[in-house]
Amino acid sequence: MMALAASLVVIVYFSIQYWVIKSADQQTEAKSNSSRPLLYSLSLAASGSSWMYYGSTSYAAKHGIEFAGLYVGIVLVFTLGFPLLRKIVQLAKSEGIKSISDFIGARYGKSFTVAALVTVITTIGLIPYISLQMTAIHYLIDVLSGVFDPNDTLDEHRLHLFIVAVEIGIGLFTVFYCARSPHFKERYEGLIHALAVDSVIKFTGFVLVGIAAVTFLFGSPTEIFTRLIVNQPNMPALQHGMSAGNFIGLILIGASSVLLLPNQFYLTIVQNRGASELSMARWFVPLFLLIIGIFVLPISAIGSMVLPAQVSADFYFLSLPLAAGRHWLAIIAFAGGIPAATTMIIAPSILLSVMISNDLILPVLLRRANINSPEIAKDFTKTIPNLRRAALIGILIAAFAYQFVVSVHVDFAVMALISAIAMMQLLPPLLGGLFWRRGTARGAIWGMLAGFGVWAYTMVLPTMLDTGSSIVVDGPFGLAALRPHALFGLEASNYINSLFWSLSVNIALFIAGSLSRSATPLERIQASVFIADSALSMNAVGSLQPSVTVNQLKMTISKYIGNEQTDLAFNSFHKQENIALEGSDAADFKTVHFAEQLLSGIVGSSSARMILSLAMGPTGPAQRRAQILLDHATDALAQNRHLLQTALDQMDQGISVFDRQYRLSCWNTQFRLILDLPKELQRMGTPLNRILSYLCERDDLADFTAKTFIEQFTDITTPWRLKLKGTGQTIEIRSNSIPDGGLVTTFTDVTNTVNADNLLRQTNESLELRVRDRTAELTLANQQLGKAQRRAEEANFGKTRFLADAGHDILQPLNAARLYSSALMEQLGNSREKELASNVDSSLEAVESIISALLDISRLDTGALKPVISVFRLDALLQQIGRDFAPTAREKGLDLRIVASSAVIATDRNLLRRLIQNLVSNAIKYCRSGKILVGVRRRGKSMELQILDTGIGIPPDKLDHIFREFSRLPEGMKESDGLGLGLSIVERIAKILDLSIIVTSRVGKGSVFSVTMVASNVPVLPTIEATQTVKPFSVLTGLTVLCVDDNERSLAGMQELLTTWGCQVLPFKSGKALLAYCVENPVAIPAVILADYNLDEENGLDVIQNIREHLQRHLKAALITADRSNHVRERALLEDISIINKPVRPAILRALLSHFSQAIAAE
Repeated sequence: MMALAASLVVIVYFSIQYWVIKSADQQTEAKSNSSRPLLYSLSLAASGSSWMYYGSTSYAAKHGIEFAGLYVGIVLVFTLGFPLLRKIVQLAKSEGIKSISDFIGARYGKSFTVAALVTVITTIGLIPYISLQMTAIHYLIDVLSGVFDPNDTLDEHRLHLFIVAVEIGIGLFTVFYCARSPHFKERYEGLIHALAVDSVIKFTGFVLVGIAAVTFLFGSPTEIFTRLIVNQPNMPALQHGMSAGNFIGLILIGASSVLLLPNQFYLTIVQNRGASELSMARWFVPLFLLIIGIFVLPISAIGSMVLPAQVSADFYFLSLPLAAGRHWLAIIAFAGGIPAATTMIIAPSILLSVMISNDLILPVLLRRANINSPEIAKDFTKTIPNLRRAALIGILIAAFAYQFVVSVHVDFAVMALISAIAMMQLLPPLLGGLFWRRGTARGAIWGMLAGFGVWAYTMVLPTMLDTGSSIVVDGPFGLAALRPHALFGLEASNYINSLFWSLSVNIALFIAGSLSRSATPLERIQASVFIADSALSMNAVGSLQPSVTVNQLKMTISKYIGNEQTDLAFNSFHKQENIALEGSDAADFKTVHFAEQLLSGIVGSSSARMILSLAMGPTGPAQRRAQILLDHATDALAQNRHLLQTALDQMDQGISVFDRQYRLSCWNTQFRLILDLPKELQRMGTPLNRILSYLCERDDLADFTAKTFIEQFTDITTPWRLKLKGTGQTIEIRSNSIPDGGLVTTFTDVTNTVNADNLLRQTNESLELRVRDRTAELTLANQQLGKAQRRAEEANFGKTRFLADAGHDILQPLNAARLYSSALMEQLGNSREKELASNVDSSLEAVESIISALLDISRLDTGALKPVISVFRLDALLQQIGRDFAPTAREKGLDLRIVASSAVIATDRNLLRRLIQNLVSNAIKYCRSGKILVGVRRRGKSMELQILDTGIGIPPDKLDHIFREFSRLPEGMKESDGLGLGLSIVERIAKILDLSIIVTSRVGKGSVFSVTMVASNVPVLPTIEATQTVKPFSVLTGLTVLCVDDNERSLAGMQELLTTWGCQVLPFKSGKALLAYCVENPVAIPAVILADYNLDEENGLDVIQNIREHLQRHLKAALITADRSNHVRERALLEDISIINKPVRPAILRALLSHFSQAIAAE
């Protein structure tokens, strides 16, 4: 049963990885860029997972907390060693490096021998590590499947067949994935995605097992802790003391593994695409390891406590769930263990095959080839993949065979450390090459060979012998000083013994070999590249040309990647660099450098340099070395020249250098621009006399002769100034002598400084007179400005206070109330309730008129609104006001009387109504008992509208204050609430309508407000009394309306009103919510949009525009707003959006919707 589960997990895992790799290969670079930093970090975390799953628990079970040394070493590299990582990444990119062997070989003069030796050591060192992963898969399946029926020999036979099948499958998968294309970048992007998925699977499996182990597998956390305390004396995981030597050794191994393991170097250095990826990995990898490391010691300790002694500590993570009977958790652990092993088979094998192909086999083939023979023209596009496949198959066979050679007493932790110490032999040449300029290829070779030999003797040999072998116990020939595990009597752990002696011998011979002879020219050049802050740039080369054509370069490159890929690469490069070269043209150094970088990605840097040197001319070994040396020397000289010229061109001063014969030898851009010299004078060796003659011809040296100018020019004691007559510039010239003769001269344009000095002098001369003249003018202007400013401040203050209280927030609740009252009237039949609702609606309408007047009056102050004059009978207006205020008067016990009148006037009906309403309202507020009388008295051609009350009255000394904004008398504040705006509005309306107001009052008796107006003789047209009837709104039935308002009450009121008219209403509080609804419901197309203008963080015009663009339809739309500004109206008109001012009048809204409905039906 569990064997079947194991089979399914393996099949599902490889299916997922195949799909991930295929998807990654098809994914465009633009799509992968956004997630690339996370994928990069996850792939780095994946590479240490084999030790995490197998080695760390095994090591912790025997040595306790010492296991954390490896994790600490990796964390130190990504924190304290981050500058070194960044430097290596920069070097790898600039040098086109694709592997650890390529990197070390390039440092030592791009030496084939060094790169080949690194490849051999890496291959031999990693074969035990790859073999370890195969053994892990074998044991992993065995542990999972052997729980239920361990004695069934048939099942056991079938199980081993399945294990062999899995290992063969991994090999075929790896061979299939490897080398489909010879180009490094093109091929292994899918590997990054696969490793990222592996990290997630392994992390999940291990953490789940860790959490389960400490929480519920074998009891509660308290019970487990108690048992661990009791069993502590018999548990090495908790009892073993930490050895400082072992801990430091593991730190060193962990830190080195980040750079020395081929898969880690490739993932960390080669696959890095930018600083953002490395920055994310800087914190992600340590956090990943920290979370994993927390559970290593608990798993090891609990495993030692509850599992039998014969159970391998390497598989505690799987054995614990099985022992607890949690088969589901065991399958999860198995699912994490499979990727932990297969990852470290596939990735190192592929990268080793590339290193073997590029740094061992291919250079040998190239060296044997003769440039004049036909073989050199053979096509390598198929050879390289075949070489890699052959190398890969050889690696897998060797790793498989090593399982049967190694002694059975060697556990997983020791096997992993064997490979790690082999990789450590690359550390001295790597770090020495980055920090010691005198390190040479000879020293690197001597050190690596000696260290590798010590490693083989102290680590590999004992694994092939029994633990009781005489060589292991007594040393060869009985020499105890030569015991592999205690060399020269060093009493330390096996791996510390090997690490110490192998590195000591390696470093000693590296230093000795490097000092035994001087570095070759190529080694010195490469040392300057690797030890300097950045690599030499090929972009500096300008005038020098290599002896090879573009077609020759293309022909050489096409032998390795094919004609089509070569043409695409060169065309893209030339387009990017704006280089226009024909195939027969000589290639510039930029193109040659690009060709070398392109080849480096395929065959490595040392082989790439060799291939190009063969293509570019000399055929003999000495000639080829001379050619390479000449190339590097030319690069370095050109770079130095370019750096110097760039630095000079960035200076503001013009700089020129003349030799002892006064011939121009160096200059910068500013020198040419300041003197405005023609191109024929901007040449090396131009005599100073020719430059002077040209300046004289332009009459720039009118104040000098040639002799006096040269004398002045060569004066190195003091700077002097020259005024160019042609341009009017003033130039300051400074000269300094050169030790071997000649001059360095700087030219500074000081025209602005001279002009400023002259202007300052002139200004000082006339300053006193100007100050006296201007002081009197300024004093007068300041006085006038102060008066005007005070008037403006008073006016602005009043208007600001007025506008602040008549804005959007006042209209919002009124708008909601009006919508609710209208909806209520629509739903009530002919009843007493409807009459009451009608009165409510009428009162709201009156309030609406008042507030609208406030906003309109604010516009009248600026002259933006004019009154609309009409002729009407005053009686009708007064009777309507009487009906409006009758309920309020009755409520206070007042007798409100309206005297009938036949007077006819010509004025703005609405503004006059608001004026009278304010006066009547004030009379009711401040009248405790008695009567209020409203009537008209004729005064000849004029008439006087009077409002009389029996209220509290106004003191005579306060009559001038009552018309001020926010002015309220203390007696009035006791009678009624308010803001004190009513009479200020009355005064403004009176001024607009050209009316006069007279107030008479007696305290305790009452007040009389008289409004004088001119009577009109124009006859009034008869009017028909309108009756309020509900228009049929069947035309609105089914009309879909989107309503957007951030005020919940207004939105609910609008929804209620529109629903009574038969509309289908979709309310939204923001444009974002509306847009999200349209995205989720693409089929639901609305008919009309009603949007409030003032929304949170947006406005209604933008919302309407966005929805129209999203639906790609010109929907009917209306903007509901209290903002009466011109720019809102102009934009709404431009975008065909209707405007309804707040508070909304239902009749206007219904008419607009009916119009929209008819227009939609007609479309």
